[in-house]
Amino acid sequence: MSGVVVETMREDDLEGAARIDAEAFTQGELARATPRSEQLREELVRPWARLRVARSGADGEVLGYALFWHVVDEIHLLNVAVASAHRRRGLGRLLLDDLLAYARAHAAAKVLLEVRVGNAPAIGLYRALRFEDLGVRKRYYDDGEDALEMMLTL
Repeated sequence: MSGVVVETMREDDLEGAARIDAEAFTQGELARATPRSEQLREELVRPWARLRVARSGADGEVLGYALFWHVVDEIHLLNVAVASAHRRRGLGRLLLDDLLAYARAHAAAKVLLEVRVGNAPAIGLYRALRFEDLGVRKRYYDDGEDALEMMLTL
């Protein structure tokens, strides 16, 4: 995507990423007790966590972010989210391409994720990237929605 760069999230990106997170995800009562920016700040210091942002090259605005964990030879995608005003423009794909490049560069064997069964756009994107369905986690989310488990073998 022209004019967008993907790079490591910095401390000054936290508020922008937290706003995007709030637009994209619902969270239970316990999670709401801690501000999203604080949750992301905690991830910034975890040695196994990786946070990446897609930002406008023009003004540096955070347009989307990805959070994943690198554990031994596996990548666990926790969140990928794009600001609502910038969705359906390839930013999610750009963030996932960046994650996959990281995974390959670090000799990861697979990438794992869970996605809401009702999130057809995300499922379509994951399948286009050759993720395979592993199973369904019943009532995985706080609101009772099931999660589709997916995996990409590298």
